[in-house]
Amino acid sequence: MSRERRRKRSSYVGLALQYWLSSVAQRKRLMALVVADSAGLLVAASFQGPEAEELAALAPLLARPGQPGAPLDEAPELPMEIRQMQVDCSSLYLCAIGDLRSTSDGLRLAESGIQRILQVH
Repeated sequence: MSRERRRKRSSYVGLALQYWLSSVAQRKRLMALVVADSAGLLVAASFQGPEAEELAALAPLLARPGQPGAPLDEAPELPMEIRQMQVDCSSLYLCAIGDLRSTSDGLRLAESGIQRILQVH
């Protein structure tokens, strides 16, 4: 008999993503995980508030520094890592803030769950 490991779950995509990101952030001891679309709009985050929306707005710009249209030459002084991911034909940007030794593992884990959640819904 399989044992359900998740304590929180939702049939609503946004809420399911929020629960997943919160769980990964806690497990990997990250300050924040944020998913943004290519326009910089917040898709989901491990926390709520205007800071999540601000980070989402910056994520696509910081993911491609030096390219035309990217107004920021230098990233803010936060320990962050941003990964671009493809979901169907859309680009999403997954941003992790925290100890740089944990961000790569956190991004990898978060991305696998995001893909799973978006495929199911």
